[in-house]
Amino acid sequence: MPSEEDRLIREMVDTIVREADPDAVILFGSRARGDARPGSDVDLLIVEREPFSPQRSRRRETARLYLAVRRLAIAKDLLLYSRDEFERLKDSPHHIVGRAQREGKVLHARG
Repeated sequence: MPSEEDRLIREMVDTIVREADPDAVILFGSRARGDARPGSDVDLLIVEREPFSPQRSRRRETARLYLAVRRLAIAKDLLLYSRDEFERLKDSPHHIVGRAQREGKVLHARG
């Protein structure tokens, strides 16, 4: 049976998928590595299909998703990248996208 935290993470991912229809949602950080402590936040890298622009800014999209998941009582850190940004940065040894690619767990991928 999944823990309450696992249930909250699943609900968060489902909400993000419903709101943003991303290409991928990747769990990374301590929860992906299995060394999370009580109170550890949930680190999610969200790969969006479309590039960000002045009309569709990363900041606005991030704020919109935080509002969508605000009712879920678990600390969270949402990082949004376009598909192009993700592809360009995924092999970087020092960028957070590269780290998420290496250690992360894909919780959602567009079929």
